[in-house]
This record gives sequence, structure tokens and C-alpha cells, in this order.
Amino acid sequence: MIRLLPKLRSFALRLCRNADQADDLVQATCERAIRSLDQFDPATRLDSWMFRILQNLYFNTVRDTANRARLFDLAMLDFEESYDGAKAAASSLELQRVQVFIGELEEDSRDVLLKIAVEGRSYKDVAEELGVPIGTVTSRLARARLKLREWLEAKDAGPQARLRTMPGGVG
Repeated sequence: MIRLLPKLRSFALRLCRNADQADDLVQATCERAIRSLDQFDPATRLDSWMFRILQNLYFNTVRDTANRARLFDLAMLDFEESYDGAKAAASSLELQRVQVFIGELEEDSRDVLLKIAVEGRSYKDVAEELGVPIGTVTSRLARARLKLREWLEAKDAGPQARLRTMPGGVG
């Protein structure tokens, strides 16, 4: 793997056209390869496998960056067209309530929700990091989203309904 580093960096540099990004990409490639070493078939070429990992990581990064930029542009359009101080304050308070709610979720569900919904990581990456099957990640995420949805729907129904839907609530 060490002998491949110059070739990986050169390939990454051609993809990214930025030395810092290329170095980060090579580092992420090596990390992924080491984590996934059990998936490497010794009958295949290590360089081909590593180049494929690097290329996939690059394409994922490009796609994620484009999605984030698009979402940011949409958010900025809404912000610029309709900025309302009172609405912004109410949204900030709502965000604080949601953060408290998320903090009270079971640790497994909270971790998966934050890694996927906030950090934008893939189900596969989260599953590998946590050492669990993708199905477990999916079910934990679904439970967290369901609890959050129930809490959001119940918050308008009053304090008692909200208590029943809190992660440690009475209902």
C-alpha cells in the first residue's frame, strides 16, 4: 500500500486539481482500504482495488458537494426573499427544542440519525463504523425519525401529548 501512495496521489491530484484535497482523498482511501481489508480478494490487484476506492470516494464527494450547494442555494433564496426576525427567533427556539429531543433519544438511534441526517454520511459508512449490518442502521434511523415525527406532530397538541412522545416520556 505504501508503494502505491505516489500513484494514488497523482491520480487524486488529476481528479481534484487541488493538492490539499488530493492528500485528503488519498488519506481517506487508505483509511477505507484498511477498514475494508477483509473485503479485498488477494487474487486481484491491490492497486486496482485502491484506485477504485479512491475514484468512488471522489465521485461521492463531488455528488455530496453538489447536493449541499444546491440545498444551500435554495435555503438562501428562501432566506433572502422572506427574512422575518420573529420567524427566525421562533425557528431558533424550535431548533433548540429539537436538539434537546434528539439528545434524549436512545444513544444508538441518536448516533445513526446524526451521522446520516446531519453529517450526510452513507448508510454503508455508518454501518461499517458502528460494526453493524446496514439493516440495523436502517431500522435505528427509522425509529429515530418516527419518534421525531411523532414528537413534532404532538407538540402542537399540547404539553401532555408532547410528554408522551418524548424518548423518556410517560407514553
